[in-house]
Amino acid sequence: MKKIILLAAAALLVSLPATAQDLGIGIRAGTTGFGVEVGYGLNSKINVRGHFSAFSYTRTDNGSEDPELTIDTDAGIGAFTAFVDFHPFENSFRLTGGLGKNNFDVSATATPIESVCFGDEDNAGNCDGKVLTPQKLGDFSASAKYPSSVHPYMGIGFGSLGWGQSRVTFLFDLGVYYTGAPELTLKNQGLFEPTTTKENVQPINDGLDSFRWYPVLSLGLGIRL
Repeated sequence: MKKIILLAAAALLVSLPATAQDLGIGIRAGTTGFGVEVGYGLNSKINVRGHFSAFSYTRTDNGSEDPELTIDTDAGIGAFTAFVDFHPFENSFRLTGGLGKNNFDVSATATPIESVCFGDEDNAGNCDGKVLTPQKLGDFSASAKYPSSVHPYMGIGFGSLGWGQSRVTFLFDLGVYYTGAPELTLKNQGLFEPTTTKENVQPINDGLDSFRWYPVLSLGLGIRL
């Protein structure tokens, strides 16, 4: 149902009739990534906007600790949001509410690439204890996601894409998405599998309970058409 509301809001924004300087487009950079948005001015106090932003990061590292590991990290942030802006003083300042789909996703996988000796090694490097191969150690993966991808937004800002005297406007937003606490999932099919059960991970997730709000700081530049 929430996805249907988002799609309906986007369709409404696109279908609205536009007159000179009632419709504007903007580019953005901020804590939800790099993005674009379209805004329409209903009147001097009410604007509606559709916003999309995204950013992804991928990295591979080789750890020199025992055991030697290859660590692959993937992180992504982004949002698709429908906003309603209220300009109480009919100037640049506004109060904003909205509903957004957050594309936040972080995952990492550690892959052992050498065997580990549990015990002592002689001068020749032979293990006097138990040798655990990379297959026995197994890949260790972790991921963090929000329980829901659709979140309400509230904030303040400056700038209007749909109303004003100048065709160019500076855009600034400061606000928060209410996301609920993120959930950490750990997986391993080798030696560390007992440590990755839901019961063992729960104390970590309890510690994440305070991270229910995703901060938004965004700067941009808009042009009224």
